[in-house]
Amino acid sequence: MKEKPVLCYGDVNNVQDIVAAMKDVSVVLHLYNIRHSPNIIQACNLIGIKRVIFVNTTGMYSKFQQYANLYKKLEKNILESGLDYTIIRPTMIYGNQQDKNISKLVKIASRLRVFPIIGEGKSLLQPIFAGDLAEAIYQASQRDVSIHKTYNVAGSEPLSYEVIIKAIYYAMNKEVRFIHIPYKLALVAGKIGDILPNGLISTERLLRLSEDKCFNYSNATEDLGFIPKSFYEGIRLEVECIKAANII
Repeated sequence: MKEKPVLCYGDVNNVQDIVAAMKDVSVVLHLYNIRHSPNIIQACNLIGIKRVIFVNTTGMYSKFQQYANLYKKLEKNILESGLDYTIIRPTMIYGNQQDKNISKLVKIASRLRVFPIIGEGKSLLQPIFAGDLAEAIYQASQRDVSIHKTYNVAGSEPLSYEVIIKAIYYAMNKEVRFIHIPYKLALVAGKIGDILPNGLISTERLLRLSEDKCFNYSNATEDLGFIPKSFYEGIRLEVECIKAANII
């Protein structure tokens, strides 16, 4: 008979709240922002919990992610914590109307027949479906082979930004034409976005859009049985979810 889940409310900035939530716990899954990992480590050491799965981000490899160096430092702290850690680094996560990236593109595509592409749109991305990430985290928690290891997890294959937009339109059974915006002109708009935050464009986002984000996940396949969906399948599921929520 499965035990019913118990909700514990507290402040992740408060170590004592975390300790209280960890009562009778043997494995911790730290899914929320990696910047709170020092508190998780401290709480685990106080209560004697050894097994922890930390979720970081492949953004730590970016030349333009403002927190990249911090993420690397926090990982170093985890490696030196004495815990039986596993670190999982997902790429851009998508899967329903709550994601902060692909869902915005879906909403825009639902309204536009002509879609703006910054530069040539050839930079590569490898978004991961949320369900695939969840499965990887669960499998890591169940397999001792993952102890003291780190894994990058991503979609099945890297795709260009332009191809990703085409896949979104295809999932909505719509045709699209592209208009290419010169990169330097887009950077001007990005600087305006820095001054007037809008959730869509900023200098950092544009710079990150210009770099390839491709990752080898073969060790996750070997150790965790990780076999991610193609973006074409994942975006079909996301569009269905967004439609079901009456957002588009």
